[in-house]
Amino acid sequence: MYDRIVDPSRFADVLEIEALTNPRVREEAGAYYKIRAADAIAGPGTTPIMASFAYSQASRFCDGSYGVYYAGLEEATAVAESRFHTEVFLRATAQAPIDVDKRMYTATIDGSFDDIRPLSMRSKLYNANPQQYAYPQQYARRLYERNRVDGILYNSVRNTGGSCVVAFRPRVVRDCVLAKYVQFRWNGERIVAAVDIVNIRQY
Repeated sequence: MYDRIVDPSRFADVLEIEALTNPRVREEAGAYYKIRAADAIAGPGTTPIMASFAYSQASRFCDGSYGVYYAGLEEATAVAESRFHTEVFLRATAQAPIDVDKRMYTATIDGSFDDIRPLSMRSKLYNANPQQYAYPQQYARRLYERNRVDGILYNSVRNTGGSCVVAFRPRVVRDCVLAKYVQFRWNGERIVAAVDIVNIRQY
C-alpha cells in the first residue's frame, strides 16, 4: 500500500486507517511512530522498505522502540543471517519438518554509517546470543537518538567475512526490488539446505 501514497507525510494516517481493521497493527503499540516523519518515503517500490521500519521488533541493533532495515552486503550473508533467525523461530515453535519460502530483495543503501567492522569479533557488539543483545541495543539507541548517522555497518556474526548494515532511515534505502525466492528446508531440528527456487531477474 505504501507504493500508492503520494505524500510520505501521510504515512501515519494510512497506518491509523489500517489499524481500524487489522488487529496485528492495533496490538503493536507505537507502530505509527517508529519512523521519523522527515525520513519517511513513498511511491513505487517502497512497501518492503517501509514495512520493515513500521513492524521492526527487538534485534541486535534495535530495542523495538523505533524502526530499522537490515541487509547483508553479500547474498551469502543475507541467506546466512536469515537462516539463523529462521532456525531460532522454528526451533522455539517445535515446528515439524517443513519447507519455508523466503523473499530476497536487492536494494541500494546510501548514507553516513557508523562503521564498527574494524572492531574485534570479541566485542560485546558482536555477541552471538540473541538473548544477550542489551549492549548493542544500547549502543545503537544512543546513535539513533543523536540523529547524526544513518545506521551502522558491521561484520556478520553468521557468515564469516561478510558484512551487514542496519539503516535507521527509510530514505537512505532505494531501488528495493524482489530478486528471487529462497527455500529453507527444515528437518525438525535445523535447516539442512537453502535452495534458490525462483530467480525473478530471469523473467
